[in-house]
Amino acid sequence: MEYNVIKVYQGTITDEENDLTLLQLCDICNSLPELIIEMVDEGILEPMGQSKKSWRFPFSNVENVRKVLRFQNDLDVNLAGAALALHLLDRIGQLEVMLERRL
Repeated sequence: MEYNVIKVYQGTITDEENDLTLLQLCDICNSLPELIIEMVDEGILEPMGQSKKSWRFPFSNVENVRKVLRFQNDLDVNLAGAALALHLLDRIGQLEVMLERRL
């Protein structure tokens, strides 16, 4: 008897060239709009646009939102702590690039 193995993949198809609305960002990150608004207030995210209805987020913000959610869920870190952690991770990345260039 022969068995076939079927791999099933699940994901979201996105257009990384275009910006996301508040609701699209919430949908992709499985987050509530209120939390995204709090992240904007904390300086974690910087949307383009004047009002919440016209806000547009670069697709690169998805990674930061997911990191913040993990900080909150796994480590019980508040938004201020998450903002600091993101800043420090970014700075470490910059320093690693600088170090690589010198070696």
